[in-house]
Amino acid sequence: MNLSASEFYSSGADTTDAVLESAFFAKLKMRNGTFKLTQPSRFQELEVAFRPHVQERAGSLREVLDVGVSTGLTTVELARFLSDCGSAASITATDLFIEAHIVELFPWFRVFCDPGGWPLQYDLRGIAIRPWIRRLDYVTLAFIPLMLSRSILQARLRSRISAGVSTPVRMVTRSLPPNGAIVFVENDIMRQSERFIRRFDMIRAANILNTGYFSADQLHVAIENIQAYLHGPGALLMIARTNRAGENAATLFELDEDGSFTALGRVGGGSEIERLVLDFRGPQPSTAIGALSIGRQ
Repeated sequence: MNLSASEFYSSGADTTDAVLESAFFAKLKMRNGTFKLTQPSRFQELEVAFRPHVQERAGSLREVLDVGVSTGLTTVELARFLSDCGSAASITATDLFIEAHIVELFPWFRVFCDPGGWPLQYDLRGIAIRPWIRRLDYVTLAFIPLMLSRSILQARLRSRISAGVSTPVRMVTRSLPPNGAIVFVENDIMRQSERFIRRFDMIRAANILNTGYFSADQLHVAIENIQAYLHGPGALLMIARTNRAGENAATLFELDEDGSFTALGRVGGGSEIERLVLDFRGPQPSTAIGALSIGRQ
């Protein structure tokens, strides 16, 4: 079933079904070419393997960062896992694309787009139409109207959004816990955020930091930012990737006193960027920002 954004976000829509929700978001192509792909229970294997390490530190896990969360469906599962381990941590979930708008251009035509006016879905009389171009479209010449539509509409969509003539929504799961333990923030892991410095006791980066997305230099920047976000020695870092067959490869790291990392456990042979993380040498977290460390006691 191909839901329109208007129907998906309507109060009467049954979007509590994780499969239905995942199917809706999976058809949305972001402006950087990625899709909102996620599936429930994809990291259960990691939870089983890494549970002893997390349980051992449960009392000290107060703030957790989940990087590149897509819709946050697996972030909800992470919150449950941490709770089951005895941690009452609050979670900050980040992604490049969270905010979106539904803009009605005509009574019979709406556009679901990001804040910059990039179309994510067209809604023609309740029928959802993809705005992105497939390879086949270059053969059938369907790419021509799709490109023209996007080019013509973007400025108009931006204008409507700036004028407040739109319905703002968030591209996040509807299965969020009611206690507000998960906060969503638009953030780019490649750009260091000052408000994240030395803040988190655990960071998870699942299905984002891999050699298919980034070069070695870019991955080094991401690792450097992550190291800066970890609160101090003993903090945990989990890096994982799921392949097309649904198999996980992951490594759980611990931050050491000298700012380097040690591998605590592996699944599926370990993360493909494990060596980059183990070879990383950054500033010592215990001395780099001592004032914040004191404030966390």
